[in-house]
Amino acid sequence: MVVLLSCKEDQAPILDFSDPFGDSSDENVPVPGLWESERPILISEQSESQVLIIDSPSRGELWSWKASEVLNAPEAAWFRQIDEAKAVYNREYVLLTASSGGVALVRIADKKIMFYTNAKGNPHSAEVLPDGNIVVSCSTTSDGEGDALKLYKVDSLSAYVPKEVKRYNLTFGHNAVWDLKRDVLWATDDQNLYTYRYNGDSADPELIKQEVFYGLPDKSPHDLFPVYGKDQLYLSTATGIFIFDIASETFSPHPYAKANIKSISDGPQGFGTLVIEPNMSYWTDRLTNIRGVSVFFKPGYKMYKARWFIDNPFSYPKNHPYVQSN
Repeated sequence: MVVLLSCKEDQAPILDFSDPFGDSSDENVPVPGLWESERPILISEQSESQVLIIDSPSRGELWSWKASEVLNAPEAAWFRQIDEAKAVYNREYVLLTASSGGVALVRIADKKIMFYTNAKGNPHSAEVLPDGNIVVSCSTTSDGEGDALKLYKVDSLSAYVPKEVKRYNLTFGHNAVWDLKRDVLWATDDQNLYTYRYNGDSADPELIKQEVFYGLPDKSPHDLFPVYGKDQLYLSTATGIFIFDIASETFSPHPYAKANIKSISDGPQGFGTLVIEPNMSYWTDRLTNIRGVSVFFKPGYKMYKARWFIDNPFSYPKNHPYVQSN
């Protein structure tokens, strides 16, 4: 399908340029508890191989998880380079991937691992499916394990799952987003945006690629994530950020025209829009919003993606308890 770039006002999202963080760096702001924080942020951070939840007003740490604290050394090594974390199941769990191979579903309350695997193939994103199974998007590697969507059947009796049940070719896989309204999975390869139907048959689950697809407006697609409260998706690429309007099937350039943005995340009115803009190689030690205001900074940190730690109504129902696949 031919790409249509549109800048029409009626197709552009309502962009929130508000700054909830101000220019204050008052160290006396009290750090709330995790569930008392009004604006928590979920961060994948690679210098210490960890996932963090921080409180944006106080910059205080609310929660963290490191594989080295719960797994043996060989398995913990799968999670050296955590590159994505998503809040799932009413924010009671975190789904995370690591380019060093690891994928895990972690319960926040006690940090228990509910599912984990070594997907290999440079995982960059994962998604929970309606029946509790998990799909992983793997980027390019030289060992033949990458360039794929991998479907895992979650085992309620064993957290460790050694192998995917299905594999689908997907060159330069970097993302996966479930669409609750349409009952499809969205994902990009290096040229197109695709949708997949999911057959959750307990004996033989499968993803079915749909015939309609959408040519990308730029090379090197990276982050794909819902625009909060809209029927739209953010897409970051080598040269900028685009918004895919699903109804009109068009990409529009985002006004924050920066290259190689690793992640973009917005929320309800007043939250602002977070971006990870690398200031060293693939990472940054400073999380900002699209106004350039510093949200969180820690010298030596290598933050790769950051998202508001809020519910995601585009992908999941309002009441979304943890599902154990049969």
